[in-house]
Amino acid sequence: MEINLLATRQMDRNQHKQMLLENLGIFELRALGREVGIPSPTTKKRNELIDLILDRIYNNDNTIVKQTKKGRPFKKLSNIEDIMAKVAGGDDTDNMITQRKPLKYEDIVCFSQEVPVYTEVDDETKEFVGILRKNDVVAYLLDMKTRNRVFVPQKETIVYGLQSGDILECEGVRVNANNDFSLSAIYKINGVEASKYIPKFEITSSPMLSKERLSYGKHELYCGRRNLVEYKGNLFEDDRFIEFASFCKDNNYKLITLGLNTCFEDQIMFSEINNMVNMTTVYGTGYDIGFGKVVDTISLAERLLTQGEKVVLFVNDIVGILNALDKCFVENEMQSGHKDRGVVIVQKLVSLGKALQNGSSITLVMSYWENNYSDIFFKNELEKISSKFED
Repeated sequence: MEINLLATRQMDRNQHKQMLLENLGIFELRALGREVGIPSPTTKKRNELIDLILDRIYNNDNTIVKQTKKGRPFKKLSNIEDIMAKVAGGDDTDNMITQRKPLKYEDIVCFSQEVPVYTEVDDETKEFVGILRKNDVVAYLLDMKTRNRVFVPQKETIVYGLQSGDILECEGVRVNANNDFSLSAIYKINGVEASKYIPKFEITSSPMLSKERLSYGKHELYCGRRNLVEYKGNLFEDDRFIEFASFCKDNNYKLITLGLNTCFEDQIMFSEINNMVNMTTVYGTGYDIGFGKVVDTISLAERLLTQGEKVVLFVNDIVGILNALDKCFVENEMQSGHKDRGVVIVQKLVSLGKALQNGSSITLVMSYWENNYSDIFFKNELEKISSKFED
C-alpha cells in the first residue's frame, strides 16, 4: 500500500514524527540530519534526531529544500534524494547526495582507543590469556575468562612485532580501581614461547585448492574451504567433535572453536580438550561479550594464517550466532531477515574459509540445525557457497 509521506510542512507535527519513525531507518535519518544542518547526527539517538530534524523543518525555512513540485506517493525510501523530497513536499533532487554506501566490516568493528589511567599499581600479578586489539593509540586484550582488560605498552608491541589477532599468554599488574591491568611479562605469542617467536605480517604466494581432507565422523571435509555439518543434538552427545579435535592435533592443525551461549555440557567437553582455543561463551552470557568473541575470533584466525599456520575454525550453530548478533544492534536496517550489521559480521566470518596459501589455510566448519532450513540467510548465502554434509 502506498502512503503519501510528508506532503507539506503544515501537517501536524506528531503525525509528521510518526511517519518519520515508521519509514526512515537510522542511516537515512542521519543523512537527513546532515542535510538540514544537525551537528554530529551520528551521536544522536533516533528519537532525539527526529525531534531536531523537525525543529529545523518547522522553525527554519532556510534548511528546507526548495519546492519545485507537489508531493506524490512513495512506496519506500532508497536514498537521500527521496528523503529530502518528502520532507520538502516535492521531489527536487538538485545537489543531493546519493544513497548510503554499503556497510563494511571495518566500519562496524572499531576497537576502543581509551588510554588507561594509572591511579594505583599493585605488587600482585595475575595471569591472562586473550586476543590482542591494536590501533594507532593503544593496544590491549580482554582476558578470555575474567574479561579484565590488560593494556600492552607500546614498547612490547614493537619488540615482539605484535599485531591485532595475536593470542597472548601473559602476566599483568592491576593499575586502577576498574580492575584494568598493565602487561608485565609475555609467556607465549600464538602458542610459541615469546623468546622464540618470529612475527610474520603477510602472505605473498598465490592461493591454491587443497586436496587434503579432514575427518569429521563419517564425513571427509574439504581443507581450506567452507563446510556445513548438520547436528540433531548438542556436540557432547556423540564423539565426533572429540575425535575431530584429536585428528586436528595429530595433523598439526590449529583448532579454534566459536559458539555463543553454548550449553554447560559442551563447555565441560571443551575444557577437556587441551589443543583448542576456546572462543565460546557459556549459556546466559551477555550478547555484548558474545559480539567481542566473534570479532576476536576473526582477528585471531586471520593472524594465524599470516603466521603460516593451518587453521581449523569450528563455528558451533552459525545461525544461532547471527541471531545473537541481532540483539547487539538496536537501530539497524534488515537484510536477509537479520540486522544488516550482524549479517556483515557473519559474512566476514564465513569469508575466512580460504584455499591454501604458502602452506597455510583456514578450514571453516559450521554446524547447523534442521530448523535453520527456513532461515533466509542460511538458504540464500550459506547453503550456496558451502559444502553441505547431512547425517
